Amino acid sequence: MQIYHITEGSPEWLYKAYDYVRTDAFCVGQSIPIEIEFEGDESKEELEAVVLIEDHKPVAGCRITFPKEGVGKIERVCVVREKQKGGYGRIMIEDAEKWILERGVKHIVINSQDRSAGFYNKIGYVTNYDVSPSVYEKPRPKRAEELPKKEEKKIDLGFSTVLVEKYL
Repeated sequence: MQIYHITEGSPEWLYKAYDYVRTDAFCVGQSIPIEIEFEGDESKEELEAVVLIEDHKPVAGCRITFPKEGVGKIERVCVVREKQKGGYGRIMIEDAEKWILERGVKHIVINSQDRSAGFYNKIGYVTNYDVSPSVYEKPRPKRAEELPKKEEKKIDLGFSTVLVEKYL
């Protein structure tokens, strides 16, 4: 297995590998509409991500951001459906933690789906129900098409999010 870090100037195939894993895990595996999954993504120049490749196939990925001073955030943690529960998530999170720690950041947060919080608890994260996960979301500019419309239906994705955090 190879672990790659995506940063500005990475080969195009790494970006595609990360998008593939997200599409398989979230859009196909969890039925999250593709326009919701990829809407609001940062530009390639801003993306920092970890991708695991096994036998020349992408198997897992996550994104790294720094939403506040002294805080690293691991986002969009995903493993392709056929490899879930195979230890890939743990390997990827450990690598992401090391990458964040190399930057001198020791507080790591993840906005986890409520059904996945147990996984993070097993690898040393604590669920913090007192802090809203939205505290670590980057603000998005309001566009005309994003303004609330009359009786607009919100899509129920079947889960809520909780904040899990770890101090290294």
